[in-house]
Order: sequence, then structure tokens, then C-alpha cells
Amino acid sequence: MTTEIDIDAVRAAAGSTRDPEIRRSLTEMGLLDEVQVVGSEVTVHFHLTSPLCPSKFATSIGREIRRRVEAIPGVTSCEVVLRDHFLGEKLQELINARGSKSS
Repeated sequence: MTTEIDIDAVRAAAGSTRDPEIRRSLTEMGLLDEVQVVGSEVTVHFHLTSPLCPSKFATSIGREIRRRVEAIPGVTSCEVVLRDHFLGEKLQELINARGSKSS
């Protein structure tokens, strides 16, 4: 028996991630763009307050999103997509690397 993933639970988990500098959630700041659930796999799209946001913060936020979403029962994987950042593709690789820590 498979567990159906509640997309609202995914949005809540991902959106509750806080910006380490501003100390507000992604939801509060309107930075959570899109959530997709296909079976047990989740994709979360987000952007930051600036396309030049320091890589350290961008990576930390992305990893924390992934950690929170993968903690939801039934989720087997979470891919995080960082939009509109000048190092977006490189940072996505770091964020989504298996074995990476959330902070």
C-alpha cells in the first residue's frame, strides 16, 4: 500500500523554511513558486529575494527545503529547483546532491 502525498503538507513543509538572514518563512516572503507531486516524488520550485543572493544562503535554504519535504511520510525523494539565480544550475546540483547536509 502506498501513501498518497498531501500537496498542502508539502507546501507547508517547504514554505516554513526560513531565510537565515531575514528570519521569515518562504511562504511569508512569497518565495515558494511551485510544488509538484508525482507518486512519491516531489519537486519544489523557489526563488530568492535577489538573483545575487550569496551561494551559502541559497544552498542552505534549498537543502533545508529538501530535508523538510523528505521527512514527510511517503515522500521518497525531493528535487529542489532554484529559479532566477545567477548560479542556479550549479547551486541546484549542490542542493540536490545525495548525502548533502541541510546546513
